[in-house]
Amino acid sequence: MPGGGCFPAATARRAAHWQATAAPASRAMSQSKWRWSTTCWQPSVPMPRSNACDRSARSCSARSGEGQPPKALTTWLTDLHEDEQAERLPRGSVAVISARRTPQGLEPAIHGLRHALEREAASFSALSTALEFSSSRRFGASADEASQPFSMRRELLEEWRDNLPRLAEMTALNVSAARCASEEMAPLAAVAESWPEAGRNLAALLDATRYRALIDTAFRERPALATFDGDSHAGVVARFRQLDALQIEYNRAALAQQHWNAMPQVDAGGQLGVLRREFQKRARHLPVRQLVQRAGAAIQAIKPVFMMSPLSIATYLPAGAVQFDLVVFDEASQVRPVDAFGALLRGKQAVVVGDEKQLPPTSFFDSLTEADGADEDALITSDYQSVLELFLAQSAPKRMLRWHYRSRHQSLIAVSNQEFYENKLVVFPSPSDTTAGAGLVFHHLPQTAYERGGSRTNPQEAAIVARAVMQHAAEHPELTLGVASFSISQTNAIRDELERLRREDPSSEAFFAAHPHEPFFVKNLENVQGDERDVIFISVGYGRNANGYLSMHFGPLNDAGGERRLNVLITRARLRCEVFSNITDDDLDLERSPAAGVRALKQFLRYARTGLLDLPEASGRPAGSPFETAVEQALLRAGYQVHRQVGSAGFFIDLAIVDPQRPGRYLLGIECDGASYHSARSARDRDRLRQLVLERLGWTIYRIWSVDWFRDPDGELRHVVAAIEAARAGGAPSLVSGASAATSIARAETGNGPVSRSLPSYRMAHLRLNTRGRQLPDIDPDILADWVSTVVATESPVHAEEVIRRICTAAGAGRVGARIHSALSYAIALAAARERIVIRGAFLWLPGMTTPQPRDRAALDSTARDLALVAPEEIDLVVEMVVRDAVAIDPEQVAPAVARLFGFQRLTDTMRAEIDPRIRTLLATGRLVEHNGQLRPATQVDTTGGMR
Repeated sequence: MPGGGCFPAATARRAAHWQATAAPASRAMSQSKWRWSTTCWQPSVPMPRSNACDRSARSCSARSGEGQPPKALTTWLTDLHEDEQAERLPRGSVAVISARRTPQGLEPAIHGLRHALEREAASFSALSTALEFSSSRRFGASADEASQPFSMRRELLEEWRDNLPRLAEMTALNVSAARCASEEMAPLAAVAESWPEAGRNLAALLDATRYRALIDTAFRERPALATFDGDSHAGVVARFRQLDALQIEYNRAALAQQHWNAMPQVDAGGQLGVLRREFQKRARHLPVRQLVQRAGAAIQAIKPVFMMSPLSIATYLPAGAVQFDLVVFDEASQVRPVDAFGALLRGKQAVVVGDEKQLPPTSFFDSLTEADGADEDALITSDYQSVLELFLAQSAPKRMLRWHYRSRHQSLIAVSNQEFYENKLVVFPSPSDTTAGAGLVFHHLPQTAYERGGSRTNPQEAAIVARAVMQHAAEHPELTLGVASFSISQTNAIRDELERLRREDPSSEAFFAAHPHEPFFVKNLENVQGDERDVIFISVGYGRNANGYLSMHFGPLNDAGGERRLNVLITRARLRCEVFSNITDDDLDLERSPAAGVRALKQFLRYARTGLLDLPEASGRPAGSPFETAVEQALLRAGYQVHRQVGSAGFFIDLAIVDPQRPGRYLLGIECDGASYHSARSARDRDRLRQLVLERLGWTIYRIWSVDWFRDPDGELRHVVAAIEAARAGGAPSLVSGASAATSIARAETGNGPVSRSLPSYRMAHLRLNTRGRQLPDIDPDILADWVSTVVATESPVHAEEVIRRICTAAGAGRVGARIHSALSYAIALAAARERIVIRGAFLWLPGMTTPQPRDRAALDSTARDLALVAPEEIDLVVEMVVRDAVAIDPEQVAPAVARLFGFQRLTDTMRAEIDPRIRTLLATGRLVEHNGQLRPATQVDTTGGMR
């Protein structure tokens, strides 16, 4: 309460009593002129003496008969008048003296004044007592209210009177002060009472103190915060970005390596043989459809990804010849369901990618040329239900791709985002305005005219657009360019005019031959979908005729779905879009044409004309956190112009520093690790992708870590200032083409010719036996068992007869008689009993071996080159190998290929008798499958019999 002091709550009840007692005395005092003391009389309230008072006293003496020299009297009178004029004496003092009244004549007035002062003092004392007023807290420990000048007491009474309604607040303040005292916070109450700015700033100061205490507590209790270092963490983030990018590259290489390892052998049979024969032909090649029918699986093994239009699939891929794990439709809004069914039936899963707000299927996809003289409006068919709409109608799982990458300036997508996508797209802001060569530009051409009844073109506009193309070719050849118009007629007019200018000035022909991956084009809005360029020129063409009449007819935009065509047209540019038109949005009367396409055109022209969205401006959103506010205030104090929350449509840069030399450009974008940083769904989004997109748009991004800022704000501010000045010294980023050049693939010639499938040679066991002249049946069975184990260890799996033959040969036995065969058979049983070998049928295996190594037996002697001596498991592996290498093969072709791999020059009936049962076994066990009369590995066929 102004006036000081802490009043108890009970004093509120005595306020009325004070008005009845103290107020009359106060008014009496306010009317009194006697506020000074003289030697003639003394008022009850002591007043400070002055020279003026002394002069007044001497005047009383003079009137008592004490003489004064004339000169001194003149000086005294002069000073007396000056004192009254300077208000060192009360006004009227000279008049009182001049009245020559005696002191005795003033006694009644003095007496009345004394009583008035006494009543005022008593009333003031009573009021102070009632209010429990502490004079020591107001006037100091050594002073009381009785010693104060009357003017001070009067001022205090007026303050009390004026602030009577705030007694309740004072009561609350006293309660808070008492609570502070009980909570050992008395100094806080003292500060609240003594600090003049406490009413405005004390609460904020307490909040700041509390937050600082919370921060200190967090640092104490969380070692991760205490040991956090921004530079080290930034290094970790940079390393993560590098490794994440390398991981993507590694996955690409690993996928290519995996595909290379699975490539079929060029000398295999089956479908690979069909392809090999076709490669060797010089003429009379099989038609593509027949080739796919006969060797589709081999083609798919070599090239597992097919890129085809829906109609090409029906033309070249016979049903059942190939089957795909995944079918992906791009630009699905333009694919009719009837055209898509062929592809869908050839796949197990489908991903449909498209934009229901863009072009529907039209008759432009049915033919490549137009009939001469055909009405172009008749070529615009009504909307068809697309495969995209079909999937949406079936409630297929869907996901919106919200990040918008193409536009390097937000104004290029702003209209579409608002009109078609409900502002759901995440659009990254540009660091520059249109003066830097980016954004949406409008060229109003009122001097041109649309020839509606004649050529149905705007020839002057076409000429202006053609000249703009030539200017772009001369000044910005590094930027790709495309021209799109609203009609075929206008497209042809622009193309004709441009060809004329190119013939007249061939100096820019290098531009038209450049950019092979994104060549220059002139198209109409019906066939521009899928294209994108750095710069797009849009020629409206339609407009006012020579008489100023506007028909409100804009070709396909007036039809149902016309707004979708416009959406395609206005979103083709990456860097800049320039619109040429002889009308503005003010010319379009939606009462005359309610078409949605015309309404969208009006909005687009308004944006293009007014440039409302051309600047990456501050959004007006509040700061994301007090941390951002603290950084902003520090930068403002450092003299920088700061915009907060820069951007639009879902993504905002926390703070941006304005370039003072070029106010339309931002020097630096500052990201704080606040809500937007922590809301990212993954570290890749948070630490790499978002910053990568911003840097590609031309931003220089600096990140401030909150822990570093709270620990050392001054030091972090110096780092930010250094980054700003470095960005200022770096200058504006240059405009470069956003088109990424297609990766060129060069075929490497190995020089080794085709790689042929081969098996490792069969390695025989070489024994050095010391029989000491004994016959084999006479040798200890344990020793014979050791020899058996040695042979099996080298040749497993090996036929038992081959083991007996190896030991007999090494022992010098001429032939295997009954006694030798019996002794060695016992040794084999003994080795198996002692778990040194495993007997499986007629073959001996090493313990623990489950899968044999197929071996080439071409180097063995004729007695050993018998397929009956090969383990069935080994034959199974070679059969699978042959089928896998061939991708798909006729069953009759398997046995010859298996015999060749085993090293046999020709296939005998005996060999076929060994191989064919193994094929049937593999089919029965599911390791091979038969599809369309051909054998294929089970991994290539799904459970329904289709090829994987």
